[in-house]
Amino acid sequence: MDNGGMNRGFGPGGTSANPQGSGGIAAVPGKAGEVSAAVNVATLWILGRSPFAPGTVGTAFGGIPAAWLCSYLHWSLQLAVLVVVCIVGCRVSTIAEEELGRKDPGSVVIDELAGYLVTMIWLPVTAKSLFLGFLAFRLFDIWKPWPVNVLDERVQKGTGIMADDLGAGIYAHALVWILLQLWA
Repeated sequence: MDNGGMNRGFGPGGTSANPQGSGGIAAVPGKAGEVSAAVNVATLWILGRSPFAPGTVGTAFGGIPAAWLCSYLHWSLQLAVLVVVCIVGCRVSTIAEEELGRKDPGSVVIDELAGYLVTMIWLPVTAKSLFLGFLAFRLFDIWKPWPVNVLDERVQKGTGIMADDLGAGIYAHALVWILLQLWA
């Protein structure tokens, strides 16, 4: 079965137990210690492997620089980057979930990148807005108010991994916009 050059697992059906236990990153069969390209992208390489709060690390060291870089793009290109991150994120998150043998693995942090980009899209990018966006996004991503919690519970695979963070990003965007209007 062709899967775009990305390994989908170890055994029949593309899934298997994680060879490194519940906390590790699965290796590509035949290549000791290496992970698939999809898992590397889904975990944002080293960021998702943080032993402490990988979602927070992914947002701080992946999301903030990405939002800052995107701020230099035309609004239509910012939207295009976000759409590409979402499409790629859904695909690689599904593959990572299968390879790692866990539902919504904590090491998958491309969803934090996408959610933070939603938080910051089309807002003025300053140290204050980046910090407020970080706090607001992490708040809503952890809290998961309705309907974000419904997305988290009912939508499956990579789409579900991405959807709750995108919803949290919408809430965070609204809050940051309001705060910036009040503090202008």
